Amino acid sequence: MKIYWKIIAKIGQLVARHAVPASFKDKKSVLDTDTILKLDKWIREKRWAEDLTMQEIADELQIGREELSLFFRIQTGKNFLKWRKERRIEEAKKLLLEDRDIPTLIIGEAVGICDKSNFRRQFKEITGFTPAEWRLKH
Repeated sequence: MKIYWKIIAKIGQLVARHAVPASFKDKKSVLDTDTILKLDKWIREKRWAEDLTMQEIADELQIGREELSLFFRIQTGKNFLKWRKERRIEEAKKLLLEDRDIPTLIIGEAVGICDKSNFRRQFKEITGFTPAEWRLKH
């Protein structure tokens, strides 16, 4: 429930500043309690590791793509794709340390990045190291 109150406070700040984009002003469902609870559950279940497009995720959560985007911009200051990439890499770092014998390809797949070169590129973009280099340094 703690995240719920943080989100409510952020929404209040946003509304108070009139920072809601014009395209959202007439929508009553933007970040309502149901949306917040759905997104909170989706995040806790690590569904971000699934290979889904932003539209597919929004459809599954029964919210608009714009609502999904707005939620992440408000909560993290980042767009959804950047947040998801960073979240995946953070999880990969944990997995790299948990079992040093698991190949990096398997770890990439476990966090939702199935292509080895893409995983390596994204990991290096976030950490400055390849997964193998990062594992050796930690």
